[in-house]
Amino acid sequence: MKIDLTLFSILLILTFLGLYTFYGIYLVLSAKDHSQYGNLFLKFLLGNIFLPYIIFFIFSLLTWKTIKKITLPLFIFSLIFTILAFLPFFQLPNQPTARWFYFQNISFQPTEFLKISTLLLMAFLINLIKRNKDYFFISLFILGFCGFLIYKQPALTNLIIFILAIVGGFLGVKFSFRNVLIVGILIVIIFLVGLTQEFRLKRVLGILSGDEINIAFQLRQTRLAISSGGLFGKGIGNSEFKLIGVPLMMTDSIFAIFAEETGFIGSLILISLFLSLIFYIFNLGRKVNNEEKKFFAYGFGTMISVQVFIHIASNTILTTGVPLPFFSYGPSNIIALMIGFGIINSLKYS
Repeated sequence: MKIDLTLFSILLILTFLGLYTFYGIYLVLSAKDHSQYGNLFLKFLLGNIFLPYIIFFIFSLLTWKTIKKITLPLFIFSLIFTILAFLPFFQLPNQPTARWFYFQNISFQPTEFLKISTLLLMAFLINLIKRNKDYFFISLFILGFCGFLIYKQPALTNLIIFILAIVGGFLGVKFSFRNVLIVGILIVIIFLVGLTQEFRLKRVLGILSGDEINIAFQLRQTRLAISSGGLFGKGIGNSEFKLIGVPLMMTDSIFAIFAEETGFIGSLILISLFLSLIFYIFNLGRKVNNEEKKFFAYGFGTMISVQVFIHIASNTILTTGVPLPFFSYGPSNIIALMIGFGIINSLKYS
């Protein structure tokens, strides 16, 4: 098995930073409520580090030909479980959304795997799509149906990441600008329709009106945490806001805790690490001659770019959030991403 040292080194550094940041939050939460958070760090080690890296090594071993063979089963698996998550029998207790599949105390987010498997499927269809218009409309139907499922969960942010990743793949192989424009217009329409949903509209109007205390308390807290970090931060593990309490600080708001502890300099280093990772993926996409590989590399690079941007922006200016890769608690997201990183690693050697 060949592992690209540049890619692997960046992943390890991000993993270490994420582990240390999460551990600091865990100590505070477990001290407040040990019965609820007592085994959370163990879950993080298993679900966010151990299992994802096993998945990374497995997919690094696979050749592009083998990946092609398992793509359709992976897509079908993801699609079926995404649909099943809408059935009350398979929904998390007291959970009004359909984002999680739950059965016998086992739960995961099938949408995370749907995003990566659909990107792979489109990569392997790209040559057929270019040669035959029928395949273009078939791919639009697949994307439209998957997008509809994600939208109805509801998960507008995930939908934007999903579609932009596909668009990134198409742009990477220099697909017809007119057809990419069609998809772009659809994104704008979906985004505007999504904003009409009452809970999102209230949050947007609340921020525009300056009512951050009642409508966007999370955004207010994350802004205060980030600004309090100053230039060099308060020191690793010395966040005061994790003691006060920042909503969703293990997931959607974890960047704010990291920024408070490491300051502007630490935040700049973290963003530089993510940019290096994204540049590596795009550069690999530029170098490969195979259009299927190029499509996946550009699409996956776009997926990471958009997710990181939305997470950081949600801690400063936006009203929604997604996990920060390697930092936020969320095994489904990081496992799906490590599938992608494993494939990226294998592209150089297969």
